[in-house]
Amino acid sequence: MQFVFVLFLLAVGVFIMYYLPIISKDLHKTTKQNKVIIKLLEKGLNKDAEK
Repeated sequence: MQFVFVLFLLAVGVFIMYYLPIISKDLHKTTKQNKVIIKLLEKGLNKDAEK
């Protein structure tokens, strides 16, 4: 039973070590895209406010 538990922990550790950088990169890309969208929306709001 302990051997199965150790294998499970090892599998979880490998999963985290492998997929965490991929998830992090995707989140970083999405965050950068959201910042660009927010800047464009702010420009649009400023133009509407000037009218």
